[in-house]
Amino acid sequence: MEIAYEALTRSIRTVLEAGGSVEMIRKILSSAQELLGAEAASVFLLEPNSQYLVLAGSTNLIEENVPPIRLKVGVGIAGWVAEYNAPVNLADVSSDPRFFGGVDRKTGFQTRGYLCVPMTVGGKVIGTIQLLNRTRGNIFSEEEQSLFQCFAALASLAIYKSQLHEAQLEKERLLSELALAETFQERLLPETFTPPDGYSVTTYHKIARHLGGDYYDAFPSPHGFILLIADVSGKGPGAALWMSGLANLLHYQAERGESPLETISVIDRHFNKVFPMGIFITMFLAIVKDHRLYYTSAGHNPMLLGTPDGAWEWLNSNGLPIGIMPDHPRGVAECAFEPGSRLILFTDGVPEATSKTGTMYGEKRFFNLIQKNHQMPDSELCGEIEKSLQQFTRGAEQSDDITLMVFSRKQ
Repeated sequence: MEIAYEALTRSIRTVLEAGGSVEMIRKILSSAQELLGAEAASVFLLEPNSQYLVLAGSTNLIEENVPPIRLKVGVGIAGWVAEYNAPVNLADVSSDPRFFGGVDRKTGFQTRGYLCVPMTVGGKVIGTIQLLNRTRGNIFSEEEQSLFQCFAALASLAIYKSQLHEAQLEKERLLSELALAETFQERLLPETFTPPDGYSVTTYHKIARHLGGDYYDAFPSPHGFILLIADVSGKGPGAALWMSGLANLLHYQAERGESPLETISVIDRHFNKVFPMGIFITMFLAIVKDHRLYYTSAGHNPMLLGTPDGAWEWLNSNGLPIGIMPDHPRGVAECAFEPGSRLILFTDGVPEATSKTGTMYGEKRFFNLIQKNHQMPDSELCGEIEKSLQQFTRGAEQSDDITLMVFSRKQ
């Protein structure tokens, strides 16, 4: 036993010197095979959040030549070992009803003698390790089985810690990429605006996650001053990707001297071709020219237009969202934009902001707040809306991006 445990120590030292989990598993298998004298060794690891074991490595297989091997826990001897957290030591597997010959058929290897022990960390099974075909006789001795179980316990801990380390490195990599994507998205959203003389633009934007699916913009063009607010279905990196595409396309068209109200069908057809199933964009697009407002609403929630005398009108959708049916007719409406007029654009994250009890903020509450404070300057009105939303949703997780834009003409 003294010699065996010296060999065990050497094997574990070899394993711990491995650089990553893939190399570590390779060294675990070669060390186990050499330690106890077997024709082959293999490891199955439990798939995260499932009841399947996946072949993570084997000394007798060229992995690229063998299809992925998965075993349901409870199926085959390895599956039984994982289910009952107990070893199995057999001189001839063919005599055991638990033996599953599917692996041999896939690999072309003929298994005779078989020693399989569970791999556990903190009493929880993370996989199994097995030795196939003892080179010095038919069956592994009890002493060899005990030695193998000691090896498996230490190897299990090494694999587990290696996986945790790699998971942490992957998390750090993703966070770094996410920070880069956030910086890119922030640059897409304008910080300052250059409205026509006598007009002003004020915005408020708060994303629900690291990357938002809302977009807003306001910029001059040969066809007038363009106003835009949009919301892509879904959240996260995918939504941010589609929004960046929309922003670039709109600016590209404007730089070419094209009116987005006239080319919106081109945008629609483009996104209809590239969107995955279930993805679409709602958008309110307007152009202010010669003190008149021309607009189209692609399935977006109603906007609010305020007149100088304090009256308010809801500007409803007059077309389908972008990316659903590009050939469906889409209307363009127009109205006067007199001195003292104010246009309030927002995404559905405002009325659908939810309290900790599950109640929605609602359009009525939003409208009443605007009516009550309609004489405030734009910046103060935005601040009042922000404060109201924060008070209403206090203690609740933000479920959607919140975007607000106020465009007004001075008296």
